[in-house]
Amino acid sequence: MNKNSITITIKGYVTAMPRSVDARQARVAVVQDDVEYRIVPRGAGVDLDDAVSLPVEVFGQLEEEDGVSYLVVRGYTVLEDDSWLEE
Repeated sequence: MNKNSITITIKGYVTAMPRSVDARQARVAVVQDDVEYRIVPRGAGVDLDDAVSLPVEVFGQLEEEDGVSYLVVRGYTVLEDDSWLEE
């Protein structure tokens, strides 16, 4: 595990992941700019399981392991629309 985690905020859509794919049991990911951030299923990240297909703003600790980006979610907001895509 990379202990050099950083705090980031991302905006994207929640997507479901096949369970068998991920060693850390991530069930959903948030995709921003074609980058997949797998959501670690603990804390606030567990709630994102019920937000599949919704646009969200998520903040938390980014950790990278074997070239995969994981996000330990500290908090999130479901966005009203996708106007942030034009930013």
